[in-house]
Amino acid sequence: MYATPKIYDDVTVPEPNISMYKVKPIYDDISLPEREDVTWARDLEARQDKCLTELELLRQRVFKLEADCCEAKPEENTSKMDIVIGCGVGSPAVYMAAVIARKVNCLIKVYSHSSNTKEVDSSITNKLLCVNNGESDYCGVNLIYKDTSTPHFMACPGRQVAVSGLSNILRYVARERRYTSLYNEDDLESAALIDEILALIDSIEQRATGSAAELGQILNNLAGYLKSSSYLAGDTLSIADIALCCTLTSLDLKLIPNSLRSYLEATVRSNYEMKVLKAFLNWMPGSPS
Repeated sequence: MYATPKIYDDVTVPEPNISMYKVKPIYDDISLPEREDVTWARDLEARQDKCLTELELLRQRVFKLEADCCEAKPEENTSKMDIVIGCGVGSPAVYMAAVIARKVNCLIKVYSHSSNTKEVDSSITNKLLCVNNGESDYCGVNLIYKDTSTPHFMACPGRQVAVSGLSNILRYVARERRYTSLYNEDDLESAALIDEILALIDSIEQRATGSAAELGQILNNLAGYLKSSSYLAGDTLSIADIALCCTLTSLDLKLIPNSLRSYLEATVRSNYEMKVLKAFLNWMPGSPS
């Protein structure tokens, strides 16, 4: 009773018709128009700029909602800025002024003090004057070229604020505007790391007249912070990144190691406030000449 044949012995399984899978690609007969210019690249860049702007506005709204609902973070200071930055021609503080203006959405005015003996590059001045032009209705940053080795600024007319050096200016702005995403003193470990990196960056300007080998050693030490993260002090932008990018923008391209060159390009392209530096980096693809 158990010797019955298998029920499927005489069943013939049909061969699958694989031709049903041989679908002709739908794009075979489509001829893509050839464009003789490169306006598509500019259109792509414009869309990227728009996306970054919208992301920044969304970030500010989220930050405000968190402050209103949780009261865990202080709300950013959105009042009008009024600072005067005095620095030498070609100083990293020139580019820092552009980043600050973009971040707070204000205009820049540029002056040359009677003590300034260096020629002012009108092309850089014109680019500074274009920051937020048409988007903002007030001037919050006044840049004055002076015969000084260290950048400094006054918080308001008639009152000198004892803040000197690139890193100290950025700390002041981050505290005054409550930009805790860029520099949070309550996070002691993060703040200590940022301060450590800023000290190295300050040494670049202090050794501006030093040897190329000495400068190269400092830059290589800074590049070491990027081995495990996209930014100097972690996975998000900080005032240390702003300071270094502004410093690199002021240097001769030949002096910048390839690793820092790639870092600068990626940081400028990926962050709303840093994208303003692209106008001053002629070597970057898509930068204005």
